[in-house]
Amino acid sequence: MIKRLEKVDHLRVMEIVETIWEGDDYIPQVFEKWVRDPSCYFMGLWKGGKLIGIDNLRLFSRQVGWMEGMRIDPAFQGRGYGKELGKEMLQLTRNLGIERLYFATYFDNTASIKMNEAFGFERIAVFTNLEKEIDELTSHSVDLVECSEIPQISCHISEDWSFIPKEVPNKTSFLIHPVQLSDGANWAVLSMNSKFNDCLDINFIEMVDRESIEVFVKELVFYAKAKGFGRMHTMASEDFNLEPCMLNGYKPFERTKDVFLYYADGSTLQI
Repeated sequence: MIKRLEKVDHLRVMEIVETIWEGDDYIPQVFEKWVRDPSCYFMGLWKGGKLIGIDNLRLFSRQVGWMEGMRIDPAFQGRGYGKELGKEMLQLTRNLGIERLYFATYFDNTASIKMNEAFGFERIAVFTNLEKEIDELTSHSVDLVECSEIPQISCHISEDWSFIPKEVPNKTSFLIHPVQLSDGANWAVLSMNSKFNDCLDINFIEMVDRESIEVFVKELVFYAKAKGFGRMHTMASEDFNLEPCMLNGYKPFERTKDVFLYYADGSTLQI
């Protein structure tokens, strides 16, 4: 069975994720937030009275949901519990009347990809996960215009490893302290990363003047440094020119085009 996780499940969840992602899982950073967030259905799978798996459904609206954070205790993997948990979670989305469902995964997570494609998910976009450690920088005045009034954005925008789907209105309301920065032509939306307080996310970037984009990206780094951040992160869409980011020290994990975004119509899920 699945049921909502509570604060008392914290220790057991920490045991489950202790060795996942080589001990660097983000679940410890979001556990309490997901437990108390009314827009989250942070669920656990129990077998024989023991919690063996977790998964989270986040609602962006009554019709749009985001799946994230599925984990199965490594000691119980290979027994079909991931598929069972996946079915239970998808049945939950159906019970809630979710019409549009999304998730993202790393390119080599073949088990998750195979399972979810069998459920009816289709890959709709590819992104490159980029990160930059902010080193000591020479003092530099940032020549950018900062604005808290952010225009509507018609495409998906990223936040850490999540994406706020294009059909969701007021996307920036889901970000932490979002701000628009512009050099007069190019502009970007940045916000504090929801999992790591020392990281500043570039959630969206609009390249209008390609000749000045490298300088603009550099200015964003100086801005992050001035605000006290030690890291920057972004998800670059497949058609985004990565060169300005690479020249400014951004690096992918293992390769470019490594994050896949999936979508399913809730009424056609095969569960």
